[in-house]
Amino acid sequence: MEEMKPQQESTATIQEPDVLTPSDGVASAIPANGAAAQESPASDASAEVIQPRPAPPMDWKRFGAPLTVLMFLTIGLVLTIQFMPRPQPTQQAETLNKIPTVIGEWSLLQEYPMSEAALNELKPDEYVARIYVNPSGEQADLSIIAGSHTGAFHNPQVCFRVQNWEFAENESITLNVPEREPIPARFVRLISLDGQRREAVGIYFYSTPMGYRDDTSTARIFLLLARLTGMDQQRAYFVRFLKGVSGDPQRDRESVKQFAEQVLAAMRETNPEVVR
Repeated sequence: MEEMKPQQESTATIQEPDVLTPSDGVASAIPANGAAAQESPASDASAEVIQPRPAPPMDWKRFGAPLTVLMFLTIGLVLTIQFMPRPQPTQQAETLNKIPTVIGEWSLLQEYPMSEAALNELKPDEYVARIYVNPSGEQADLSIIAGSHTGAFHNPQVCFRVQNWEFAENESITLNVPEREPIPARFVRLISLDGQRREAVGIYFYSTPMGYRDDTSTARIFLLLARLTGMDQQRAYFVRFLKGVSGDPQRDRESVKQFAEQVLAAMRETNPEVVR
């Protein structure tokens, strides 16, 4: 994931155990304290302790065939993933440039490039990284990465920490877009650990050929399944919104959510491949 650009966990009595002894062919419980020896003195000589029969050893041979089949299936899946040809980006035209530059009260301030290191690592089909500004001077970051292979998506919760951001909040939310299904997403509040006392709030989710997800692992699985089953749509999108904080946590939360929903409502018309 590209570097973000926000602006501005009693003493117990011990009893002796009873001993089972055969009596006229029937096992009976006799205390081992010697009191019963007066009643049947001859029983001491013939007393036997019945030992439990040891369990038979596990027959691992019966698992041989299923384990062999599972091993070959696993090897086959790994080889399929390894050598599956990656779809060429030209098979799906670049579309993220259609995202409007004016969205409600927000207008495009600048576009910024992904770092060379991130490009080499993620190899996205396409991406967009923009900063929007409103009349009050507030700035908001929109980043979208499109990829037709699972390597294009890194876990943002790991990436944020690698970039010296600590999670103050991290929870599931729902984004609402008119005439579209609710979008599960994650809201995060971040505190910089670089000594500059910066804070930011963000929202992110994945749009996959098989639905929306707010976690990286499932999004990768859905993208892989889309490729294995030959679905028409074989590209997923990582969508992230980011804003600096104002000092009012509730206002910051509502502000970044409102920005996200405004952007997605606009993309419903221009980018239906992302907002389905």
